[in-house]
Amino acid sequence: MSAIRNTGHAAALVAAVVFASACKPRAAGLATTGVILPVATSTVAVDALQPLRDFESARRASADFAHFPASDATLGSDPYALHRVTVSDPTVASPSARLPQFVGLLRGSSAIVALDASLREIARLDAPSSASSMAITKTGDIFVAGELSHAIQRFRFTSGDLRLDGSIDLPDVRAIRGLASGPEGVLYVVEEHDSRLLTLKLGAEEGASVGDRGSRPPHISFRRSDAPIGHGPLRIARVGQYVLVDCFLDHAIVVRRVDAGGLPVARGEVRIVHDGPIWGFDAIEIPKEGAGPPGLLVAAGGVEDHPLDRTEGSFGFIDSFVYLYRVQGSSVTRLAAVNVSALGLITPKAVHLSLSQNGSFDLIALAYGSDKWARLEWSHEPEANVEPRISTYPCPPGSASMEPIGDGSFAVANPLLDAWVHLSSTDGGKAEIVHVRDSKSNGRSVDSRMGEALFFTSLMAPWDKSDGRLSRFACETCHFEGYVDGRTHHTGRGDIRATTKPLLGLFNNKPHFSRALDPNLTSVADNEFRVAGAKSDRDPWFTVSPKDIPWILEFGVSDEAWTPVHLRRALMTFLMDFSPRPNPDVLGREAWSKVERRGAEVFRDRCESCHSARLVTDDPSTRVPFEGWEPLVLAREGPIVWARAEYEKTGVEPYVNENGARVVSLRRLFKKYPYFTNGTAKSLQALLDRVRYGETSFFHDRAPEGTALRSLTTREKEDLLAFLDLL
Repeated sequence: MSAIRNTGHAAALVAAVVFASACKPRAAGLATTGVILPVATSTVAVDALQPLRDFESARRASADFAHFPASDATLGSDPYALHRVTVSDPTVASPSARLPQFVGLLRGSSAIVALDASLREIARLDAPSSASSMAITKTGDIFVAGELSHAIQRFRFTSGDLRLDGSIDLPDVRAIRGLASGPEGVLYVVEEHDSRLLTLKLGAEEGASVGDRGSRPPHISFRRSDAPIGHGPLRIARVGQYVLVDCFLDHAIVVRRVDAGGLPVARGEVRIVHDGPIWGFDAIEIPKEGAGPPGLLVAAGGVEDHPLDRTEGSFGFIDSFVYLYRVQGSSVTRLAAVNVSALGLITPKAVHLSLSQNGSFDLIALAYGSDKWARLEWSHEPEANVEPRISTYPCPPGSASMEPIGDGSFAVANPLLDAWVHLSSTDGGKAEIVHVRDSKSNGRSVDSRMGEALFFTSLMAPWDKSDGRLSRFACETCHFEGYVDGRTHHTGRGDIRATTKPLLGLFNNKPHFSRALDPNLTSVADNEFRVAGAKSDRDPWFTVSPKDIPWILEFGVSDEAWTPVHLRRALMTFLMDFSPRPNPDVLGREAWSKVERRGAEVFRDRCESCHSARLVTDDPSTRVPFEGWEPLVLAREGPIVWARAEYEKTGVEPYVNENGARVVSLRRLFKKYPYFTNGTAKSLQALLDRVRYGETSFFHDRAPEGTALRSLTTREKEDLLAFLDLL
């Protein structure tokens, strides 16, 4: 879309609002107003995006990038996980009296909360930092872990009150993303940083008990077994005699049987592999008739199992799908692949599979990126090519996890709305929204909230289609939680392929993306609207009204229409707030180790000329001298970008630009797999193994033969890996 409009700026804004009330086309089940600005009679040509550039410049000039907060501290309380429990009612004389209740995790507030049956908060306790995973044992113990903590904490209900009652310390474990429990007294842990599956056989307690008020919680002893599992493990479940792990960056669900002690066995594992990420899964065990092991039905929500195609200037073959598989022994059979984008569901992260009392199989899918949920029903055990009966219902977007209540309704954790939601299929679909009221959620601007919705839902391109190669999607379809999807996709330009890049930390990292053709966030925002709806046959310069999309009222917006300029400003505001989350490897640290310091020195001498220690990539004056690195590297914000605005040719071909590629940021490398623009380095060790350098040259790959180039020594690589872990 051209950035130049033949209209005065004031006329542009007025025209957007006036024409919004006169022209209201509707499409694809989502009522939104589309506006094409008329040509004004004014002879003064004014760039309609200039107010956004002025806004960006003012925000940039006032920003303290040395202390810019990490986004986990600024984007709300983030209700992230939810489980149903039953607890004794201390107000009733009968000891058998039980009350339904829920426990939930607030990722942004690092808290565990107890909720009553109506999802109102009745208690809150501190939990491991960035609490995001929870497991409940058969005895009712609640184990909680956070991405930014080495500890797993145990909580229990005692006399009706939720209390901390034990902890497990794992000092070498970073970025825990999933927990599950087994009946053998085992706890399963998946760690994103080192891509490990840990099995903890829980033992005796050491220290005080829950009844000793004011004392520290007891340490829980355990025996530990570690095993590699795959890149980016996010979710884990124990189902019958199986453990299942979603290895997000490998686009795989790994299925392993457990032995008599509950330990997963790698021999004979089965992998369900897609060409693209899997956002969520569920499974139930199906007994096999006669001799032999039982099988599994596995439901998954993920992107279309097809290579991403950008050859027509848009994003092709990235619809959201729900899949159903049967796993039997070593065989995997796909039973269903349903395009739920065509039904109005985008990025279904929350899926639930069940066998009803009448013998039917139900698959529930809740969308994060759109305002629908769906029930898929099979009257008997599903078979390949047997179509389910499908029903869809309205709901607010943002469903991250769900818990069935038992009456056909669901309790939902919704980070987008900072709310708990009760969903029902009765009365045509009913949603009761209970917002989390705390300082984390109350302090956000309406613009930032609307920008988050534009990023994580289909609001940026509400008229997209899902016919053929066309797709209905959100930014998160390719940028899970703002980071990457593990893909190396065809760019649509010649034979150039490129890995997905994180969209966090753009504010101080311009120009943007590998080709560096977006000089600022104003350009990014305008181009994203254009590209997102490129094949929708609608002008990307449109207006949105709460009258058409009522759920945006949940962000505190007024009844006024949002003009094209205001929508772009909202997206920019969110991207400014969307800074990288803290590195779990630096929290609580005050000094580098000897190995890390040596690695910093190698980095200074070999790498920093390109990956500059700048706070703002296009401002050389923000470069931090070596003696100032340590406190900033170990700061929670990790503010150094480790990049600069220029292009380089370092042998990583084909080049995305005739001048090479933008020097990429090195922040949070463990979340960026695979490496290099072309995705050919499958580990940081492999990346360093390819390095060749001379007095005036440096090659990441394809170093010319016959030149006097040197390699990094084994010790230099070990030291560098230790330092890179901190960035």
